[in-house]
Amino acid sequence: MNLELSAVLGLVFGALAAACAFVISYGEYKRNWSFRGSASRMALRSALVTFAFFFLAALALGLIIRLVV
Repeated sequence: MNLELSAVLGLVFGALAAACAFVISYGEYKRNWSFRGSASRMALRSALVTFAFFFLAALALGLIIRLVV
């Protein structure tokens, strides 16, 4: 597996996971949590962390597969 393919997969699945994380966390912040600040900003932070995790995991997996093969 080449690194470009794993980067594209990381972008696609990272974006999907980030969108899901944003929707879920925004709903939970608005409904169940009393806090100071913006629910959308906190949900966006959760989405960015989720995207970074999936993207870096895809890159790491691509590198591991490249080293093994």
